[in-house]
Parts: sequence; C-alpha cells; structure tokens
Amino acid sequence: MADYCVQGCFAFRCTSAECALIEEVFDIAARLMNDEDGIAPSAAFLSAFPATSADDRLSGFRSIFSDPQYPEIGAAFDQGVDQVQPTLHEARFWSDTDFQPYPVAEIIRHCCQDTLAKTPVGFAWAQSCSRPRVDGFGGGWCAIFCDRIVIETTSDALAQALALE
Repeated sequence: MADYCVQGCFAFRCTSAECALIEEVFDIAARLMNDEDGIAPSAAFLSAFPATSADDRLSGFRSIFSDPQYPEIGAAFDQGVDQVQPTLHEARFWSDTDFQPYPVAEIIRHCCQDTLAKTPVGFAWAQSCSRPRVDGFGGGWCAIFCDRIVIETTSDALAQALALE
C-alpha cells in the first residue's frame, strides 16, 4: 500500500477586499459541502462568479469544480497584512495532502482581478508517494492572468520534451 499526496504552499499580495472575497469563497464552499441552506452570498461574490443557471445563483461558483455538487477547494487559506506594503494583504494558500491547483487558480482569477491587472500570480505544486511507485511523483505549475490560466504538469512537460527528440 502506498499513500499519495499533492502538496502546495504559496502566497501573494492582493487588496483587502480581494482577501475578504477569498474568505467568503472558502466559507461558502464549506457551507455547500455541509449541505447548508440559506447561503446568502455578497454582491461582490455574485459579481465574481456570475450564475450560469437561472435557478441556481451559486452555479457560476460551482462551475469551477470538477464536481459542482462537491465544491472541494483542496487547500487552506489565511491572510495577513503585508509587512512591506501595509496597504496590501498577503494571501496564503497551502495543503500538504490534497492540494487542488485548478479550483485554487480559478478562485484567484475570479477574486483578484485588480491584483492580476497589475501582475500575474503563479504557484507550483508537488505530487509525491510514500513508496517508490512508477509515475508516483511529479507536480506542476500554474500562472494566473486576468483573462486566463496557464497550467501544466511535469508529466506533460516531460512528454513534450521527449517528443522533441
């Protein structure tokens, strides 16, 4: 038996309003995972994740997940005031077992448009295994821009490099 995990940890500077929106995203995701009713998202949330279905105002948010009924972010989040630029906040994401780069990237793209208009945000992640298993190790990287996400795994990059030969 082997244990597999995906790990990631990164931080970036953004506005306090963007951090507040990310906190709301984590709260709503947790409430959806607990099947809570009566979730009342803010206007900023609904603007960042416009509904894709008229009968579900959270459908735009749900659409960023591979299983819209199970909105698992796969990371933890916290924030702090940036020590270099106190007008900004430092947004921190991490997980040491089940980091999920796709929803994390989508949350940042939807919630941090002001920051992304100035500079892209990027992160890397690692995939590891507790035993020596073929293809049990890898990872990837992600670059987030206002209008797109570029994401690649190390196995894809390796396949591309090998195809060049």
